[in-house]
Amino acid sequence: MAGINAPLSLPTQLDQEFQAGALANESLLLSQKYPEALTGFQHLYALLLKAQPTDRRYHKGYPLHNIGYSLLKMGRAPEALRYFVLAYIEDLLSEEQREEKADELPAGKTLRLVYQVKESALERMKNIVRDKSSRVIRDPEEVFNELARGQPAEQAVQPARALLISGEKKKLGDFKLPWERRVFVGGNYKEEMYVLNEIKRFVEAKGYEPVFADDFEIPEGMIHHHSLMLLHECSKAIFEISSEAGQLMEIERLRDYDIKPLIVYQSKGEPPRVTAMLKALLSSLTYQCEPFSTAEDLQQLIANYLA
Repeated sequence: MAGINAPLSLPTQLDQEFQAGALANESLLLSQKYPEALTGFQHLYALLLKAQPTDRRYHKGYPLHNIGYSLLKMGRAPEALRYFVLAYIEDLLSEEQREEKADELPAGKTLRLVYQVKESALERMKNIVRDKSSRVIRDPEEVFNELARGQPAEQAVQPARALLISGEKKKLGDFKLPWERRVFVGGNYKEEMYVLNEIKRFVEAKGYEPVFADDFEIPEGMIHHHSLMLLHECSKAIFEISSEAGQLMEIERLRDYDIKPLIVYQSKGEPPRVTAMLKALLSSLTYQCEPFSTAEDLQQLIANYLA
């Protein structure tokens, strides 16, 4: 039985406006126009917050998470934290009968694995949501403010890693190591960024240079073209395919570039969420997909591949 905070489906007209805005904002993110994307996602959040019925709620985790992500890409990690917390609260409210599912959604992963929020802080949020389960919580700020009265979210977080903060973008062709020591890293940089950061860290620890498209200055609308250019500049490639985000185009060119890849996905008792086209491509190229459950598993897969 669904809880009282189970979200309503959006009415047709509102859903159409929301989907159009989401598509436009996603395009801005791909073009690295983060300030514009931030404004767009703020508008989407305000739209949903205002349009909610007085006695029910819409799920607002998507725009909140992307407000945080836009701020993160602008180098404003401490400010972004608030919105990842709000997105996580939205997920807890929507999944109040299945808290563990909220932990596996993008906001929960970002808090735990990127910001390294303490489990005690996450549990406190869950307790607050449980205590309020007898009435509708339309605004996640209500839970956030109660959390802040007891333990500010910022105090529950260890210092962000250096790799978390967006620094200066590198110029195309700006490499530190020769071709044979470069490893292209591909994947869903929105939903699985924390895993991609771990891959980059493990690759560096083995004396190789990770090459990640999001680290480079790329002209508007040229992300796929320049990703292929960067791939061609590498002797090896690691792809994370737990969720698909354009890896198909790059993977299908691996054979042309004579690159034998490592392809990994997070094992949760089910196959990765990829299209039939990508599945067929992997099968036709006889590439193996290696599952991993922990950071240690992933590190060992990378060590074996680079060896």
